[in-house]
Amino acid sequence: MTTIRPTLKRLLPALLVALCASSCGVPDEPGPINFLLITADDLEWSTVGVYGSHVEAITPNIDQLASEGLRFTNAHVNIAVCQPSRQTLLTGRYPHNNGAPGFHPIADDVPILQESLRRAGYLNGSIGKTRHLQPTERFGWDLGPDADNPGEGIWMHHLGNGRDIELYKKYTTEVLRLAKEESRPFWLMLNTHDPHKPFYGDGGEEYDYPVSREYLPEEIEVPGFLPDLPEVREELAKYYTSVRRADDIVGGILEILDDEGFRENTLVMFLSDNGSSFPFAKSNVYLNSTKTPWIVRWPGVAAAGRVDTSHFISGIDYMPTILEAAGLKEVPDMDGESFLALLKGEEQGWRTSVFTEYNTTFHELALHMRAIQNEDFGYIYNP
Repeated sequence: MTTIRPTLKRLLPALLVALCASSCGVPDEPGPINFLLITADDLEWSTVGVYGSHVEAITPNIDQLASEGLRFTNAHVNIAVCQPSRQTLLTGRYPHNNGAPGFHPIADDVPILQESLRRAGYLNGSIGKTRHLQPTERFGWDLGPDADNPGEGIWMHHLGNGRDIELYKKYTTEVLRLAKEESRPFWLMLNTHDPHKPFYGDGGEEYDYPVSREYLPEEIEVPGFLPDLPEVREELAKYYTSVRRADDIVGGILEILDDEGFRENTLVMFLSDNGSSFPFAKSNVYLNSTKTPWIVRWPGVAAAGRVDTSHFISGIDYMPTILEAAGLKEVPDMDGESFLALLKGEEQGWRTSVFTEYNTTFHELALHMRAIQNEDFGYIYNP
């Protein structure tokens, strides 16, 4: 089992938290809030059961999470490709404003969420897709498979290529126990590689990592915009099975969170980094490119089972929301706004649309697109 050894660099924030607690806090007051961000990779929003999927029992764990918290029906990421989408979450800025319009590192002068949390004594962890947060050295993760050099975090090849539930549970347990050992609040990002291609059963998968249910081509409902052909059914069945495996990982992570005693003081958010390339259109600015199943569980704060159908939140709003929830100072020049009041069920003046964009491919082919999405229409600029 991987051993994560404490270092002086990691223990200093813990000492600051302890000092503040002893001098400022009342013993019976709740401690600092923890944060868990779970992302799926290329999960099309309407595939999720509570968002209207017609596939039987496709996402039981994600559905359960929604029943225990709040889900937004008008949530979007700001760009429909993995690295810039994730970097938008952790800068509060659109890709064209944070120096990373595509597969690029965040500009040196752009503040990132981890810097604020680290100064406040938080343990910061990332499991999976870690190298899609660049430059790695700025994030300075507190854990990794190399205990003497944890900064790069836990990448996909440490996790069965992002598909092995037991490895996710193992590393999550280590993070939570380290937080207990050092008496520090934590911010943890968990990223599954499912349902990104290769799908379950594809030749490109090195191993057949287990899944709780395998869907067969004959039980799949083919969308009306696709031809009902055997090849289409087979591809859809593999996609839905990959979705179910992502859901298995979500369930395993939440089980560990409960087992380690962190359920009541952890704000959990779940979303997809972008839409699916199949059967829809990743790397575009269409509705299904950027719309995401954004679910929030915060016991005692976000009312269980509530559905927000009126407010348009997007990726740029994640960082300011976390900063406010943690009681930390707002970072200047963020494009996003905190939606903390919405989580509490309070009235808050809010935008009625979201802005999304696409800029460049992995191979630097410029394909500039912009879109405004509101409740009724999407206005797309595609020169």
